Amino acid sequence: MTSAIDRLRSLPEAFTFAGFRRLTGFSENAAAVCLHRWKKKDLIEPAGERASIYFNRLKNPQPDTALRVEALLYEYPSAILCGESVLHAAGWITQIPAQLTVAVLSRPTYVSFRGFEIRGRSLSWFSAVHVDVSKRGNDRVYGMRALPPALALVDLYGDPKAWHPDPDDLDVPPDQTREVRSGSERLRIPLPAPLRDALER
Repeated sequence: MTSAIDRLRSLPEAFTFAGFRRLTGFSENAAAVCLHRWKKKDLIEPAGERASIYFNRLKNPQPDTALRVEALLYEYPSAILCGESVLHAAGWITQIPAQLTVAVLSRPTYVSFRGFEIRGRSLSWFSAVHVDVSKRGNDRVYGMRALPPALALVDLYGDPKAWHPDPDDLDVPPDQTREVRSGSERLRIPLPAPLRDALER
């Protein structure tokens, strides 16, 4: 009879509930019970609340950002890094975001993932940013496709629930001020007056 540890050793660093059932031949109920027990023993870690993706802590005790991004992209193939995560990576802000912020295609409900803030965006939004994201080619940020910093800044002001940086805390490179204004027009998101003034200095 295969022990729990042997079974866990045979699984990859990250696996889905459906994949676990295929490998073990367990019924849905038996698989759920087994995974619940492993979770209580800290042998596995769910990627997030209600996420059906698990990290195998026997293989990788501390899942890194790359593995977490891989799990996120499995659930949200459309995900694009946005917001303050892009601004910090580009050096436009010094504040270190607590989570990576990603835009995904809007849906009625969202599966949460630890380490990520999920923001739903419409198909028209994805169409509007497609060219700019594509221009970056294979230039990934934290292993993900990302908005250019100018668009990431503009997009923040289009989301009333998002954090809005104080213009005095922003370090927008002079050669990017036109890109910010252009992004504002294209996404039809007005910039607050203090930011417009700061960009014109």
